[in-house]
Amino acid sequence: MSAPPEQPHSLLQHLSEQPDARPLPPELWEALEQEGADPYACDNTGRWLPGTDLPADKLLLLLRIAAAFGSPAAVDAQLARGAVLILRNVPASGFSSVENLLNHALLPPGWQAYDARRQVQLPQRVTLAVPSAREGEVEQRHFDDLQDLIIKGLAHSQPLWICLPDEMALPAPLVAEHCHQLALPQVNADFLIGLLRQTHSRTGRIDEAATRAALPPNGQLQELSTAALSFALRAPTAKKMAQCLSQALAAAAASPPEAHVPREEITGIGPAYDTARQLVADLRLWAEGGVAWNEIPHSLLLFGLPGTGKSYLARAMGRSARVNCIETSCAEWQANGHLGNLLLAMRRSFDEARKNAPCILFLDEIDAIGSRDSAGDNSASYRRQVVAGFLEQMDRISREEGIMVVGACNHPEHLDPAVLRAGRFDIKIQMPLPSMAMLQHLLAERLQDAVQEEDLQQLARDSIGKTAADVDAAVRSARSEARHSGCPLDLQLLRRHLGVTAQEENQDLLYRIAVHESGHAIAAWIFGETVNQVRVAAAGGTIERDVPPNAGLDTDFDRQLYVHLAGRAAERLVFNTVSAGAGGGATSDLAQAARIALAVDHELGLGAYGNGWFGPQDPAQLAEPDRKRLREKLDYAEDHARALLYPHQQLLKDMAADLVQKREFDAKAVRSWLRDVPRKNGPEQVLDQ
Repeated sequence: MSAPPEQPHSLLQHLSEQPDARPLPPELWEALEQEGADPYACDNTGRWLPGTDLPADKLLLLLRIAAAFGSPAAVDAQLARGAVLILRNVPASGFSSVENLLNHALLPPGWQAYDARRQVQLPQRVTLAVPSAREGEVEQRHFDDLQDLIIKGLAHSQPLWICLPDEMALPAPLVAEHCHQLALPQVNADFLIGLLRQTHSRTGRIDEAATRAALPPNGQLQELSTAALSFALRAPTAKKMAQCLSQALAAAAASPPEAHVPREEITGIGPAYDTARQLVADLRLWAEGGVAWNEIPHSLLLFGLPGTGKSYLARAMGRSARVNCIETSCAEWQANGHLGNLLLAMRRSFDEARKNAPCILFLDEIDAIGSRDSAGDNSASYRRQVVAGFLEQMDRISREEGIMVVGACNHPEHLDPAVLRAGRFDIKIQMPLPSMAMLQHLLAERLQDAVQEEDLQQLARDSIGKTAADVDAAVRSARSEARHSGCPLDLQLLRRHLGVTAQEENQDLLYRIAVHESGHAIAAWIFGETVNQVRVAAAGGTIERDVPPNAGLDTDFDRQLYVHLAGRAAERLVFNTVSAGAGGGATSDLAQAARIALAVDHELGLGAYGNGWFGPQDPAQLAEPDRKRLREKLDYAEDHARALLYPHQQLLKDMAADLVQKREFDAKAVRSWLRDVPRKNGPEQVLDQ
């Protein structure tokens, strides 16, 4: 027990103090050597392996803990009343073993270590604050639990020992100023010699000189994976175990490094994927020293409907760039409870990115942060502080090199304008529903050769309107059913799980939807907008369009009303009836038109109330005069849209019929249909009722 600190096994009483002693007869010693055995490890029967299979990972952890203390006196010093100790670099995989190791091999007689979660009252007790771990990984919520354990441990004067992995900061930073800190050293030859004396010897001794000579240098030992170490420990003798480790390192050194030939992980089609590939190329170029950090974009905001692949794309960026992808979300921060804990969790996420740079920091659901401009309510102060905290972290991270921030949200309009400005999010790009080409690409990538190419094209056509998440889930479910039923993965099974069975389609419904979307497209074209895509499916239709910059005149907002209501107007023009297709949720045609009309009157100074500003209005809370005015204004706008489409009725019908057959028009197809339609500076005259 008086060995110097550089011998980590000195605290283990059963380690031999006479490693060169030869208790066996010379002839037996020589015979064992000739057989390849280790005579130092043999008892008088000639057997050298222990009678019980000792857990090597736990013994190695114990040796590292012992080395961190260095001597029994150092252990005793941390048992004093009020002592607080931080043990750093404890592997997460060993958290569950710390209590037993301390009780059975390290603490002096009469002392017991207990997890802070257990209510035990003993005069000689060490309280342990150890994070939980799942499959060897510590999640964010586990560090939040650790803060509660530390607070419990500080409530009394018994010694408190806190275990942390790597260099993770304490959940309660103020504690660190008043406690002792020890770091578990990295694995080296001394640790392995001490370990092998227990795992490969009946006597507590091994052929130490030969084993040390066969071991790799200490610097290389630190690079060994747990799997390689565990495999080497299966060797029959200590010397052979050391040789296995050296061979493993030599093989790793001889293998060509993968990092020089990065694999392209971003395989999608479309502007968002192209932008992601460009950012990854910039990040690689910066890492190679080919460009300065201030010469490349640092951040990207992806927005769109749930399931369109925003999270998938962020992870693919990390894999393609060969850097860590640190993932977190506003929901994860909010799960911590009150405002102080939320801001602390937020800061920890950004700190983790700094520690892992270069990396991708992926912030999901950031629209939950909200805006300081939202209508006043009881949570306004809370929201202001959350937004301010987020802006502070984004500004700090923007000054760090090697951290690319990727945010994702469904509703960017809900975000504070300060969050959206350049410098915080340099690039903002929509993740739309997958096009037919993208759906075919997704299906081909996930199905490999299970389905013929011509069948894939038809399947993609029928799947328009599905998200990337829908496709992933359907393919997984179909594969699972095929596995368990013993049937092949065929087209019929895939159709059933995708919800696109080849039953007779309702052509009348599809045609009505196509008329509706074609009406939007024609109106948008007439007012100078760019129509990028039009899609129809049995579940509904979508249109993607770019609105050109404008001066914000009342006529500009009128045109937006006409475009939003042109789908409804097209139905009335062709069928003399309208469906509920323009209504529905907050993103429906009617909802968007209502918001524009109310903003013109109540916020923009262009409507009924002149210079009066009354803030955003909730349509459900309007007084009857305002309801009547809104209804009349939308009716008037629909009439204008119908007048706009009236001269193009045959084009509208033909375009819709072709859309039913093809299910999707890209920008080129839209231009082909509408190139002869003149563009206008204002609306047509209203039709006579």
